[in-house]
Amino acid sequence: MLLIIQFGLGIDVNLYVTIPEDKSFFPAVFGSAALAAHVVVALLLLAAAIGALVQAIRSRTLIVLTSAGLAAIVAAGIAGSSFVSNQGDGASLGMALATAAAMLCYLAAVFRLR
Repeated sequence: MLLIIQFGLGIDVNLYVTIPEDKSFFPAVFGSAALAAHVVVALLLLAAAIGALVQAIRSRTLIVLTSAGLAAIVAAGIAGSSFVSNQGDGASLGMALATAAAMLCYLAAVFRLR
């Protein structure tokens, strides 16, 4: 669910939020409620992905899928930080594709558990 919420927030930020270019990273990020919510959900996602990987390692199952999901979330975060810096279309696309990859990994993990 967090990935879907994050995807929706990302679309909102991309379409409706203007990120100031003259501010450093943290003032730029927390200058907008939508962008701040996007970042907070990203941190929650990162924590959840790490927790999922720890559980996968403990149970010795789905390690590859949860590792790939975590890697995709980290890649989206890196693209997001690049987007705040330069607001490039490539960074926005990178965030969207990495989020889609994470969704696919976790969806595959859920179906493997059934």
